[in-house]
Amino acid sequence: MTLLKEKDYCEGNREKCKEPNCPLFGTLGRPARDGKRRIRGCNDPAARGKRNRSKGDSKARRARKALGIAGANSRHEEHWAGYLRLEVKAGAQVSPIATRFYAAENQSKQSKAVGDTRPFVMVAMPDETTDGIVLIRLSEFRTLLGALDLLK
Repeated sequence: MTLLKEKDYCEGNREKCKEPNCPLFGTLGRPARDGKRRIRGCNDPAARGKRNRSKGDSKARRARKALGIAGANSRHEEHWAGYLRLEVKAGAQVSPIATRFYAAENQSKQSKAVGDTRPFVMVAMPDETTDGIVLIRLSEFRTLLGALDLLK
């Protein structure tokens, strides 16, 4: 006997939903903290917030695993062990940074000598400051930390 999942209209906040076809019809998810059941793709503030938090937590877990960081398995980077204080950011807020990094990396690749195996690092020097910001790929950073014997 196959149990079909319940389908109905989304119960999200229709006044604040930014979905043009609101309310959506489809398979209802589990009840949220407010007791409402939403359809995948619901665009009310509670659903967007849950997706954003979930996405950020997922990216932070991946970063932590990629760097081999020990310590409390927590969404709070402050509880992670290691030599570095980290803050993992994800989503649209980092798109401009990534765009600049990829452009600089491509520029560097075009003039790279054959056999040069050094990792690419971008240094951003904002106006009105003398202290720069270093950007490096996570995989290359892990290699660099291993070479410096800073991984536990």
